[in-house]
Amino acid sequence: MTKVSVIIPAKDEEATLGMVLEDLNKTIPTLDGYTFEVICVDDHSRDRTAAIAKALGARVVENTRKPGKGNALRAGFEAATGDLLIMMDADYSHRPEDMREFLSAMREGVGLVIGSRVFGGSEEYNHVRALGNVFLSATTGLCTGRYLSDALNGYKLFRRDVFTDFRYNSRMFEIEIEIIANTLRKGYRVIEVISHERARAGGEMKSRVVHHGTRFLMRILWEGMRGVKPRVLPEPKAAPVESTGAGQ
Repeated sequence: MTKVSVIIPAKDEEATLGMVLEDLNKTIPTLDGYTFEVICVDDHSRDRTAAIAKALGARVVENTRKPGKGNALRAGFEAATGDLLIMMDADYSHRPEDMREFLSAMREGVGLVIGSRVFGGSEEYNHVRALGNVFLSATTGLCTGRYLSDALNGYKLFRRDVFTDFRYNSRMFEIEIEIIANTLRKGYRVIEVISHERARAGGEMKSRVVHHGTRFLMRILWEGMRGVKPRVLPEPKAAPVESTGAGQ
């Protein structure tokens, strides 16, 4: 049976994390054919985030690196034991019930499934954020050759080896781009499914348009310069055939 690890990075999300985990606890039993573990990564929280996660059955992992979503996710990925890893936000913007569509889309040859807010809609976006997402997603397509409507969405499902076969170093939100690039380097397909984003249910938004948008752009350009084509290993040379002396 396929095991799925749900990783939720959380920094001071006591106002919303409980709702996320309650919905997850309702959704997971309806997904036949999978086993699940839920990991909440405490990203240097100063509130009751970790206590709430434990009370609702999640495994709590500490981000021992510097604070940042990328570092928190890396801690969660390192602790995960699932065949598939799914990342979602702790602010209640991502709907656990959409996981069924993500898992159904993970077919042979597919390495990454991304929820598209362009097709599913977003209650969170203002005009500036929407335009920024369009620009950065288009730039990702130009640099990688894989055009996506919503490359930046933090609701992603991917195969374990997309993480374990590479060394990640993104500290913040730009890990979204690193995951896409490494999926393509594995030779996997990247596909999108419809996913609706709710407005943050409480707490404080962590992303900043200019600061994190710049980091996204720098990462996109860097991954494009590195290239994302799968590495082709040389075929082994055939061993020489020894003459048996027949016909001599």
